[in-house]
Amino acid sequence: MDGVKQYMAFRKVGGELEARVIRWFAYTWAQSGALDEERVLAALPDKLKAEIAIRVHMDTLKQVRIFQDCEPGLLEALVLKLKLQVFSPGDYICRKGDVGKEMYIVKRGRLSVVGDDGVMVLATLGAGSVFGEVSVLEIAGNRTGNRRTANVRSIGYSDLFCLAKRDLWETLADYPEARASLTERGCQLLRKDGLLDEEVFASSQRVQDSLESGVVKLESAVENLNLRLARLLAEYSASQAKLKQRIAKLELSSTLPCGDEQGRIQRSRIHSSLQPRRRKSRATSASSTNKQNTL
Repeated sequence: MDGVKQYMAFRKVGGELEARVIRWFAYTWAQSGALDEERVLAALPDKLKAEIAIRVHMDTLKQVRIFQDCEPGLLEALVLKLKLQVFSPGDYICRKGDVGKEMYIVKRGRLSVVGDDGVMVLATLGAGSVFGEVSVLEIAGNRTGNRRTANVRSIGYSDLFCLAKRDLWETLADYPEARASLTERGCQLLRKDGLLDEEVFASSQRVQDSLESGVVKLESAVENLNLRLARLLAEYSASQAKLKQRIAKLELSSTLPCGDEQGRIQRSRIHSSLQPRRRKSRATSASSTNKQNTL
């Protein structure tokens, strides 16, 4: 704390801002003491870190409507992406018209949804409340354009869990079925408020289906090419082995003495073995049999 005070005095940040910073540090100290949670968790192996995050934050994540009934593997992956943010009294978590890049889950504290004038209170959010979940799904046809539709301000000190859009989509890349399910739930929420353009959404789905079909065909073509390549490599290896055998026999033949009768016999055998074998066709065999019968 002394270091923070010296820094602010050196930078001359002003009395009001300095008081806000000091109060923020006092609040975080009261909540966690001298414990640096992120530093402690960073020192743990990934498995233990995941188990702690699941034990502490899983119930919080299950409060989000779009994540209810999701498979456990997805929820466990998302839990590790949650980031805790602390907001001071009067801080705006988001403003109307901002591009939605994250969703929030209220862990502790109270927030107020205020009008454009910043005075009229439209609603109050408490622990367990969730907002911004639809904006992170990037649903085509969303009439809000994935922008915030309200001003949300912290009444006192508030602890919020934040899930970034990028982290969500990186996780959903491994869960295509869950991605489709979450998109459908997001559409239901938008339809409920009349904020979904059905024509744009349907058009986007057709394009997505076409792309997925093209990807499937491409994967099938690549698999066929891999099979053909494997067969060609096998044939090439077999031909190489035969060629090496013939070369070895030729080298052996060249080392045999020329005047020796036994050497000539061995060379003759090697030479005959190097000649390609001709298979008699069925027609030739049948013709020979008929001639023998005639005789």
